[in-house]
Amino acid sequence: MAAIGSIRKHSVILIVIVGVAMLAFILGDLGKNQGNAKLQDKFIQVGKDKISYNQYMHDYNAYRDLIKIREDRNLSSEEDFEVGNQVFETMVDSLLLARESNALGISVTAEELRDLVAGANPHRYAQQFFSPNGTYDMQLANNFLDNMDQYDTNARNQYMELERYIERETLVNKYFNLISKSFYMPQALLRKAQEESLLKADVEVVQVSYSDPSVSDEKISVTQDEIKNWYDSNKYRFKQDKEYRDVEYVIFRIEPSPEDLETIENEVNQLFTEFSTTDRPQDFVNRLIDSRYDSTYFKQGELAPSLDTILFNAPVGTLVAPYIDGNMWTFAKLLDAKNRPDSINVSLMFVADKGTQQAARTKAEADSIVDLAYNAVKGGMNFYEASVNYSDIPVEGQPDSAKIWLVDGTEGQFFFDTLYNLAPGSIVKYKNDNIGGTYIFRINEVTAPSRKIQVAIGKKEIAASQETIDNIESRANTFMNGLTTISEFDKKAEANGLDKRSFERVEPMTYTLPGVTNGGRDIIQWIYDKKTKLGDVSTVFSTGEVYVVVALKGIYPEGYLPLDQEQVKQYCETMAKRDKKSSVLEAALNKQVKAGKSLDAIASSYNTEKEATTVSFIDRNLSHFGPEAKIIGSMLGQKQGTTQVYGGEMGVYVVKVNKVDVPTVDVKTDTETINMMSQQQSMMFQNRVQQTLTPSLRKMVKVVDNRPIVM
Repeated sequence: MAAIGSIRKHSVILIVIVGVAMLAFILGDLGKNQGNAKLQDKFIQVGKDKISYNQYMHDYNAYRDLIKIREDRNLSSEEDFEVGNQVFETMVDSLLLARESNALGISVTAEELRDLVAGANPHRYAQQFFSPNGTYDMQLANNFLDNMDQYDTNARNQYMELERYIERETLVNKYFNLISKSFYMPQALLRKAQEESLLKADVEVVQVSYSDPSVSDEKISVTQDEIKNWYDSNKYRFKQDKEYRDVEYVIFRIEPSPEDLETIENEVNQLFTEFSTTDRPQDFVNRLIDSRYDSTYFKQGELAPSLDTILFNAPVGTLVAPYIDGNMWTFAKLLDAKNRPDSINVSLMFVADKGTQQAARTKAEADSIVDLAYNAVKGGMNFYEASVNYSDIPVEGQPDSAKIWLVDGTEGQFFFDTLYNLAPGSIVKYKNDNIGGTYIFRINEVTAPSRKIQVAIGKKEIAASQETIDNIESRANTFMNGLTTISEFDKKAEANGLDKRSFERVEPMTYTLPGVTNGGRDIIQWIYDKKTKLGDVSTVFSTGEVYVVVALKGIYPEGYLPLDQEQVKQYCETMAKRDKKSSVLEAALNKQVKAGKSLDAIASSYNTEKEATTVSFIDRNLSHFGPEAKIIGSMLGQKQGTTQVYGGEMGVYVVKVNKVDVPTVDVKTDTETINMMSQQQSMMFQNRVQQTLTPSLRKMVKVVDNRPIVM
């Protein structure tokens, strides 16, 4: 049973492990979903698989607690939201991969799982879990697995979460390895690829760009039919897997007025005058709204530089006059300076006045046990043995388990302050009536002391007054009143000299808009509300830091974007006009080539220059002209000594091929290169599998995500 303590000691490590892997979801105010009964059983759907709201809430609550312990802080609402998005993907991918693995007969047997926990090559998380002294203990792992029924529920539950993750990761790795290893390229194709990589041509090129005056926008026009034909031929370009929306918005930032700043400064100066003369600066600081007294003794460099520089070597009583630090007025006083260690190592035991529930005792009996324990350790008894005999704090089966480190400035500060001046070997009793019992400490080790200072720091936030906030809100409401269309929104914003912002491709699970740093999900929910129509203008949103008015500029539903969308139509018109320019230029340049004009003469007629360059089959950019992979491929198939005209992405090109170098590769004599290429191709395939496999699996099923409805 001593192993229970060893496992418990590493519960924080397990929390970190499970925190990364748990199929959980963090999103904010989840309680809003409770009223929607239709979502209870199918909160998230992945094909035929469903994740109920109750499952979701269970994992959410567990994961939130785990994150708090791991980070030792509360996460902001935005951090919660972003973690939730990541874990949502994990939930979906886990279901998809499990389904694929089952279909392929991939599994993790009980024997494999045990070997991953307690075998010769344990999983890295099993190594962390069963490492009571920092080193993996195989015997401890095997003893735990063989005697799980003897351990408490908490230890078993922690292990089961660990085992679930190890099994899942192993299953995923098997599936990915199976797909990754399925790649094979025959030697004939490798030889062909090697030849193509070495294929080169020396060429002379003249580019006539689409901005050339001969095909300016004023000279080239396209009809609605031509625009539609281009759209129909290139419709694949406009397919999207999710809905997006575009918005415009105006921010009214809540900032203090000049009058507010003057009032705050005067108030701070008055506070500093009182602070300078008070006998209890600690109490004075605690009476301020924006600060609390911190009794910590700070080492050099731990305070803000502005305070540390002035106070660290100053005499006690030194004052720091008010100064602005961020959005705070700050002032301070040096209260004390001492040489203190950073930490002390102590052994401890505790004797409760009333004993335990199983073994109650009277006050006199408790005092007698304290005396027995104290005299025993003073008389030379091993502290661990005394703890086993007398302490009400259970000790594990390790001689060092009664020892702890007390760190200056952390929990246990009172004990630290009481004990740090004692010499190693000292044994003391401390009666704590609040807890109802007596501690016995032995000082084992004290780190080297260094100078530390105690400071009272007063703060006053530089914030807008309520009157200013009301005025800013009134401005926002005045702007919003009467607006019903986005055109009215644009005109009024310009007339009022407001900074109108745009944000394109807002997704349903976007957290907030740029510039809206505190909250903002209400804004996104309005943008995607079924009642919000194209061109609508919102009411005034308040986040505590800003007021926001939003106008819905564009809606781009899942599937193919329609041609009547403004941006789609503009793009299609631009591309249709480009293709028409290409046709005009190709015709003109072909005419000159057939007339026998040289490339220099052609370049001169378009006020440009001829360029000589070498291209290879693996190039994507044509010299400095830009990406023209198709033209490069055509060049390398062109006969030597001939001149051709090509329409490209960046312009139309007249190309003369002077020399084509077509290499041959002998597989038998160049096996090293072929083998290297085979390895490269295999690695490229494996990388593609890692990057695209799960996205590809997602496209195979319909995923219904009800988060945007309530989040």
